[in-house]
Amino acid sequence: MSDTEILFTRCGGATASTIAIQQNFLQDEFADGGAVLRSLQESSDAAVRESHFDHSIPSMFREGGNIPPIWARARGADTAVLAISWVDEFQSIVTRADSDIRSLEDLAGKRLAVPLYEGISIDFQRGANFHGLANGLDIAGLARADVTFVDVPVERGQGVASGAAELAALFDGRVDAVFLRQSSGLRLFREHGNALRELVRLTDEPNALHRINNGTPRPLTVHRSFLAEHRDLVVRYIAALLRAAQWSEANPDGALDALTREDGRSDRETIAATFPHYATSLRPKLTAEYIAGLSAQKDFLFAWGFLEADFDVADWIERGPLEEAEALIAAETRAQNPIAAE
Repeated sequence: MSDTEILFTRCGGATASTIAIQQNFLQDEFADGGAVLRSLQESSDAAVRESHFDHSIPSMFREGGNIPPIWARARGADTAVLAISWVDEFQSIVTRADSDIRSLEDLAGKRLAVPLYEGISIDFQRGANFHGLANGLDIAGLARADVTFVDVPVERGQGVASGAAELAALFDGRVDAVFLRQSSGLRLFREHGNALRELVRLTDEPNALHRINNGTPRPLTVHRSFLAEHRDLVVRYIAALLRAAQWSEANPDGALDALTREDGRSDRETIAATFPHYATSLRPKLTAEYIAGLSAQKDFLFAWGFLEADFDVADWIERGPLEEAEALIAAETRAQNPIAAE
C-alpha cells in the first residue's frame, strides 16, 4: 500500500508548523511511512497553491491567518478546526507626526486607509486593515459611520511591503491614518518613525478582543473527509506540532532563529518585537478563549461583508484529534521519564 500524500501550508510567520518543519518534527513523525509530506508552496501548479486560500485540496493541513479559512468555510469548504494558537503580533494605528490627530478620538471625521488588492480570491490584507482600524475606533468609542474609509489600490507581486502603499497615501495627503501590522509593518514604522505619530499599539491592549485580527488567533484546519479516512495521520500530524511547541518553549533562541528564517526579510530583534510572546504561544489548543476569539473574528468578517454566509464556529471545531495527540505526547513523556510520571 502506498503512503498517503499530505500537503502542508502555513503563514503568518509564527506557527508551530514553522518550527515543526524547520526542526524536522513533521518529517521525523512520518519517516517510517504512512504519509509523504509535500509543501503546498513548492508546487508549480497555481491551482494547487490556491488551496492555501480556498482549501480545495482535502489532504492539506493549513495553519496560519484566519481570514482565508473562515472565508473558505463560509463558501462551503467542508473543513474542521483541529486546534488554535494565539500569537499576538505587532499592530499599530499611526498618523503623520505633523497631523492635528493626537488621539484615537481625533479620528472622528477623518479618512482611514484600507488596501485594495487586485486579482486575489480573498483580500485578507483588506480584512485585516478593516479590523485593526475598527478595533481602534471601538477603543475610542467611535463607530464605522464616524470615519471615511479610503481604498488604496495595491498591485500583487511587486515586492512592496505590506503597508507601504497605505503609508504613501498618508504622506501624500490622501488619508489621515493608517493601520500597520506584522514584521513588515514594524519595519515601516521604524523606518519612518520620525515622520509618524502612533495613536495606539494594539499589541499591548489588555482586552483580547481588541487584538483579534487575521493573525490572532490562528487555526489549524483540515478537510473532514481526510479526518474521517486518515484519523491516525491527523493525530500524528498534530502531535508533531505539539512537540515543536514544546521545543520552542525550551529553546526560545532557537525558535527565534527559526521564525527569523521563515520571515526572510527581518532581523531577529524585529521578529522578537513583532511577536513579543513567540516562544510560549505557539502551542495549539482549543481553549474557550481561543475559540471565542475565532468566533469573534468570524462575526466581524460577516458583519463587514467579507463572507458569503454565516456559520457557527462551535460546529467547525473537532476536539477529538487534539485530545488524542495530547494523550500520545503524554504517553511519550511517561515512557521517557517513568519515575517523574509516578
